Amino acid sequence: MAVIGKIRQRSGLLIFLIGASIVGFLVMDATNSQFSVLKGRKDSVGKVNGEKITYNDFTKKYEENVKSTEDQMRGQPVSDQQRNDLRTQTWNEMVSNIIFDKIYQNLGINVTSDEMNELATGQNVSPAIVQAFRNQKTGQYDPNNVRQFLSALDQDQEGTEPGTRRKSWLRFETALKQGQFQEKYSTLITKGLYIPNWMGEMTYNDQNRLVDFKYVQLPYSDVNDADVKVTDEDLKKYMDEHAAMFKQEEETRKIDYVTFDIVAAATDSTKTVDYLAGKRADFAAGKTASDDSVFVRLYSETPYDAAYYEKDKVLSPVKDSLFQVKVGTVVGPYIDGGSYKLAKVSDRKLISDSVRVRDIVFSFANVGSQEAANVLFLQIDSVFKAIDSLHGDFAQFAMTFSVDQNSKMRGGDLGWIKQGDRDKAFNDLVFFHAQKGKTYRLPVQAENAIHILQVIEDKPTNPAVLVTYFTKEILPSPETEKQIYGTATNFAADNQSDAKFKAAGEKMQMKSVPAVKKDEFEIRGLGSARELIKWAYNAKKGDVSPIYTVEKKHVVALLESVHGKGLPDLDAVRDAIKPEVVKNKKFEILSKKVADAKAANIDELASKLSKVAMQADKSSFGRPAVNGAYEPKVVATALASPVGKLSAAVEGNGGVFVVQTLAIQEPVKTTDYSMYNMGLKQQLQGKARNAAEVEKKLAKIDDNRFDFF
Repeated sequence: MAVIGKIRQRSGLLIFLIGASIVGFLVMDATNSQFSVLKGRKDSVGKVNGEKITYNDFTKKYEENVKSTEDQMRGQPVSDQQRNDLRTQTWNEMVSNIIFDKIYQNLGINVTSDEMNELATGQNVSPAIVQAFRNQKTGQYDPNNVRQFLSALDQDQEGTEPGTRRKSWLRFETALKQGQFQEKYSTLITKGLYIPNWMGEMTYNDQNRLVDFKYVQLPYSDVNDADVKVTDEDLKKYMDEHAAMFKQEEETRKIDYVTFDIVAAATDSTKTVDYLAGKRADFAAGKTASDDSVFVRLYSETPYDAAYYEKDKVLSPVKDSLFQVKVGTVVGPYIDGGSYKLAKVSDRKLISDSVRVRDIVFSFANVGSQEAANVLFLQIDSVFKAIDSLHGDFAQFAMTFSVDQNSKMRGGDLGWIKQGDRDKAFNDLVFFHAQKGKTYRLPVQAENAIHILQVIEDKPTNPAVLVTYFTKEILPSPETEKQIYGTATNFAADNQSDAKFKAAGEKMQMKSVPAVKKDEFEIRGLGSARELIKWAYNAKKGDVSPIYTVEKKHVVALLESVHGKGLPDLDAVRDAIKPEVVKNKKFEILSKKVADAKAANIDELASKLSKVAMQADKSSFGRPAVNGAYEPKVVATALASPVGKLSAAVEGNGGVFVVQTLAIQEPVKTTDYSMYNMGLKQQLQGKARNAAEVEKKLAKIDDNRFDFF
């Protein structure tokens, strides 16, 4: 009671302390949180010329691009790498739109609704429309397909979200319109270019003026690399003189890393063999191919393949045995890749190289409702029964109902088709399972169609085997994974300094990545490693990373260096610069030998340097070759030198050259330089088409994607 009394006496102080604690907690959370109240919710993934790209807008556009890609892949989910690429694509699209929408507006560039109609269904239809609405079977474009599609925009297929078809078209139309804007902008620039006649004349003369000359070559290999001393000052001077070659537009990181492969141990391999052995009897007990297919669906890690394969097409290290043992025999286990396999000969028979088939095709491509689809299904059932059960005239039904315009007038006869000419389902049926003269119904998903078909002639002469594979991947057990992780943990703990990491890493085939960019998702040699890249941009030079798991590997990395925008640190480009500096110093050594020789002509120089004077004929700016080697500086010197005069030393690609011009043949006089003017204009237009990239470089772009992804 006394304690309670004291609490009551000090209740005011207690309430104050509790309140202060809550406020302090909120302030701390607010100042540390990326989405703090005090800092303001950080919802911008970037700015372009002051205009925000909000997180919501970016995400919406990104999801639209993902959906569009999945539609193109016929509903298949996009991979992690594709998602990464789509984020980059989305960013580039949104940046370009902000930059160029204003440019188009200022230049008065517009795309009208009449133009869009013309691009979609007019006489000058867009190539993108032709590609999208090309008949997959015939390869021909039919404008009626576009009109039918547009007339049924609000008639979605069963199982899809309402508005799916219209949304898909709007995405396509937006891209089409943007492409038209870009084409107009590009045309506006390229049409404004002009090549004066004197440039064509100069180019004609330069390309057709021929020179004959003698030369002496001193290969760079005449000087040993060990005799060339290169200092950091030499390397820095070269980098400064060639700044444009080495300047970085964005900061990068250099990381070193070691990997610990997450692979199975010998005990794991034994367990895998034991697993196969435990089910071998059940696998062998199957009497039919159907039994084997059920077993595979239940237990195997590779799908059942109903195809028959000739010996040269069987991809198995035990294929010889598969053509010798009895049907029903199980061969193995054996290792194939990273898995153990049992191979069962489910059947063996003769197959044909080609078969003659007749076919009736019912297409669902333009069916806009479930009711219409049901009507078509009833029609297919009726035709199938009429042919199969009532022995109706196949040819007559084909001419009446088939949508295949190429074969229907021949009664559906496709002629002789070879293995691999059609998709797998069609191919497997007609070559491996269909009985001659029997009628079959086959859905072909790629065509959104159903086929009624018959094999009418075949020539089964080639031995083939139907093999069922029972596969079990050799995977590391939890105990093995724990041991590998422990090894990686010990490495990271024992090598926390730059020197220790590199010394230990050299014994483990340490790899280096010289320039990792902030918004990349992959690291060369590793694969998708976004978390490791984000660590590198939050770490300090010399830091050692925690363990990251990437593509069945544990990875420990060292942040070796940080390279900001502009010229990089010398160490980052040392290996690239040094060979050029060595070459320049060899040039100085060899050119001094030339000067010290004090020769009056090329033959005397060759004699004093113990070389042989060679001759090059008919060289020009258009063909700057010296006896087959590309040497533009040497040819240029020969063309610019007076006849008979010995040149100074020339720094060529293959060594130091000295030339003596023998004769210069001027080109034939002409007044028509149109071909050269056209060539120059095309070159200039090609460069002008990069104007979009120039506009991006001139824009002020703040990229904050790193904060979100």
